[in-house]
Amino acid sequence: MAATFLNIGGYTLVFLSVILVPHVQANVAIFDNYWKQRQGDALKQTIASYDPNPLNVTDHLNYHVALAVDATESTNNTRRELIGRETQEGSGKCIAYNPIDKCWRCDPNWEKNRKKLVECVLGFGRKTTGGKDGPIYVVNDSSDEDLVNPKPGTLRHAVTRDGPLWIIFANSMVIKLQQELMITSNKTIDGRGARVYIMEGAGLTQQFVNNVIINNIYVKHIIPGNGGLIRDSEEHVGLRTKSDGDGISLFGATNVWIDHVSMTRCTDGMIDAIEGSTAVTISNSHFTDHQEVMLFGAKDEHVIDKNMQITVAFNHFGKRLEQRMPRCRFGTIHVVNNDYTHWEMYAIGGNMNPTIISQGNRFIAPPNEQAKEVTKREYTSYTDWKSWNWQSEGDYFLNGAYFVQSGRPNAWSPKPKNPVPSKFAIRPKPGTMVRELTMDAGVLGCEPECIYNEQFQIIIIFIRIHYISIICLFRFSASDPKPKTGIVVFYVGQIGTFNRLTPVDGTGGMSTPARKRLMRDFKRLQQDPPAGISGAPQDNNIMLWNAVIFGPDDTPWDGGTFKLSLQFSEDYPNKPPTVRFVSRMFHPNIYADGSICLDILQNQWSPIYDVAAILTSIQSLLCDPNPNSPANSEAARMYSESKREYNRRVRDVVEQSWTAD
Repeated sequence: MAATFLNIGGYTLVFLSVILVPHVQANVAIFDNYWKQRQGDALKQTIASYDPNPLNVTDHLNYHVALAVDATESTNNTRRELIGRETQEGSGKCIAYNPIDKCWRCDPNWEKNRKKLVECVLGFGRKTTGGKDGPIYVVNDSSDEDLVNPKPGTLRHAVTRDGPLWIIFANSMVIKLQQELMITSNKTIDGRGARVYIMEGAGLTQQFVNNVIINNIYVKHIIPGNGGLIRDSEEHVGLRTKSDGDGISLFGATNVWIDHVSMTRCTDGMIDAIEGSTAVTISNSHFTDHQEVMLFGAKDEHVIDKNMQITVAFNHFGKRLEQRMPRCRFGTIHVVNNDYTHWEMYAIGGNMNPTIISQGNRFIAPPNEQAKEVTKREYTSYTDWKSWNWQSEGDYFLNGAYFVQSGRPNAWSPKPKNPVPSKFAIRPKPGTMVRELTMDAGVLGCEPECIYNEQFQIIIIFIRIHYISIICLFRFSASDPKPKTGIVVFYVGQIGTFNRLTPVDGTGGMSTPARKRLMRDFKRLQQDPPAGISGAPQDNNIMLWNAVIFGPDDTPWDGGTFKLSLQFSEDYPNKPPTVRFVSRMFHPNIYADGSICLDILQNQWSPIYDVAAILTSIQSLLCDPNPNSPANSEAARMYSESKREYNRRVRDVVEQSWTAD
């Protein structure tokens, strides 16, 4: 006999499941008539959403990939810009490689036409429209204090409203969910234009719902909620048991699109789709630091998952992932043009005869000789699984990776009764192109937007939370007789709270060779910023700069936000600046006071180096230290003798950087 304990107003209520809970469905403690109705409606939607001609769906996606790649290659330009709109000078041609991104990111006015996004989804979730038919709802409050009567302006209030809504965010924010977020049907959570973190609390749940889009948010450090009374729609509050700690949970959910999401360290699965979930596309997302990444189908007896159809496309499965990318029971899973750069046990697995079509992925095997195989059939003998349709086409295998195929090619899908036009039936782009197709997987950088005050038009060109500088360009208002360009630097003390904007004289009131050179450096840094680097002069002092370096991807430093100061002299560029980290660091070549042992800042300095080159070299030094010239003897010894412990210390530094002032 199981019991659920709930504390309300000092009284402890005990619910005996043998009496009050005839069956528990995905953390629903009391499965009342409301939930029974939703379950019945969801079952009908699962059956209606199943596509009897999956070959049409895969061919359609591959066709659009080919169109996007061929059009992009014709521009012969690989320059990337902060917001992803990449053009040849004067041509206006977009360089977004994959077809989903190319559909909307090439529109300079996308923010005024957000709902165009629904035209871009491909794969089995291609019919998802989210909140397209509803109004815009602006989340302007990051709190999550009242689970029964959520405060207007909060994300919980938005997702529990009846009817379709397109949910956006007024500013960057960190949302710590007290309990799982119950998302209702016909919703779009659109994080574009802000940095939205769902972290250090419960995750997102879609239970018996239809038609949901989740786009451009971080989901990090998700933990189980204890349960209790939680509003799950505008008309209903339900009693829920303890949640699993999934990042995004789909339970009987249909027509779902998850796009440009960055996920790290959830307690259970990152994305689980079970109990009849189907018509799902997971695209352009980045996953790191987790054991069991994706579970599609939870139990062998849940035969409803034979209707499951999921597309996994253009994602990057990154560092410190162990298994389940995905792990499948039943259903048809199309795994196409993903980048698998890390796994510890296996990448793709399953049992209960799922159909897995792997096309045009890149698989880089780990060093462990026992883990080179991409695939894993679980709890099944070869006699049984040899007929399963697990096919690999155009995949690119590195470092000894290999895919064990089974079944017969093209036997996984019957010849469609209503085939797509023959032009759609083309082969997928090969795994050798995956780097370009997944180049912007995960949350996208912020789109420029305009902020006005009485004197200046401010254009934000870079934004990042965690108390760092926001760099802006401005021009004087039209009433000024001599419009000119300058620099504004201000700080974010709390998410969404901006200090007063103070204009700066870009030359500090004097025109010297060093100051002119620094102005050129700044202009160059803003016009062509290296990935993961920003910098700008301090207020009223162009000789003293603040800079931020983001930890390089797929290294122990990944995800970190590290602040530096650069002090220039009037001898610049003939002499290097004095550079030191303001953030706490643990690195063989960084002293305790933050100063850096780097040859280009000492005897190898050259006047050709600019600020961008300095910061790029320091960023490279993070993941490629020189233990033979130690500034920190402990870090150098640990790096040479115990890489695992060294990486752990680095991760501690990374996590501290998220909250450091």
